[in-house]
Amino acid sequence: MAASPALSATSRSSHSSRPYLSLDMSNLPQLSKPTPPSNTLLITDLHDLLVFQPQALEDIRNIITSVAALNSFSPLPSMRRIVCSFNNTEDATNIRKLLDGQTLLNRVHPRIYFGEPTPLNDRPKLLEAPQVSKLFFISPPPSPPHGWVLRNEDPPNKEVHASDLAHALSMLKTEPKEDPATPVSITEDRRTPSWPTDGQRSRSSTIIYHPDTHGDSPNLPAVMVEDMSLSIDIEDVDMDEMSPIEMSVKSMPPKTSRPPVELME
Repeated sequence: MAASPALSATSRSSHSSRPYLSLDMSNLPQLSKPTPPSNTLLITDLHDLLVFQPQALEDIRNIITSVAALNSFSPLPSMRRIVCSFNNTEDATNIRKLLDGQTLLNRVHPRIYFGEPTPLNDRPKLLEAPQVSKLFFISPPPSPPHGWVLRNEDPPNKEVHASDLAHALSMLKTEPKEDPATPVSITEDRRTPSWPTDGQRSRSSTIIYHPDTHGDSPNLPAVMVEDMSLSIDIEDVDMDEMSPIEMSVKSMPPKTSRPPVELME
């Protein structure tokens, strides 16, 4: 039975109205380039820990050295891999072709990749000595450098202050000077009837006028001022000559006698 012309036209129009599907490739990450050949090989997928036994590692090392000389051989059990380097890239390429995907020690099938190039130089493996100017910071210090001469140290500086500071202090003129004569003078060599007798503490006194200094005349009286601020009951003891212990004993209150024992019950 032939299809009608109307149905065929409808089917063609429906196909023509469908949108074209396309894939957006802009969000896809860029393809990673394979690592270029180098003198370093990463032997991975060593999940059997028996491979890292000393005897197994020695066998793997012998297999590699039978083809090319090794520069370094570093087993990494925690990462399940072995990192080894060679003296040139050709040796590493030959080892990769030989062992990649092959059965290693009848246990594992390793995958081998190129790693970062390992620099090959004759750099010494010992620590270098510090600079000559810093050798004395080492404890204990090594031998002194060539040409070093021992010299005696200078004695301690006897000057307390620097020269400019000492000159400035000298300009201040801080030398002690004699005290000027005071109008209040205490005379102890001249005693008058108004001075206290023995048994009393002498008080400070000031003679304002004395006949001997103004002409000896019996009609001229002597004028004296006495300090009466101290109490008369103070004993005749020189307070300046007393020690602090004696002063504390003098100032102690009188002791109180203990009451009778029968009253303490």
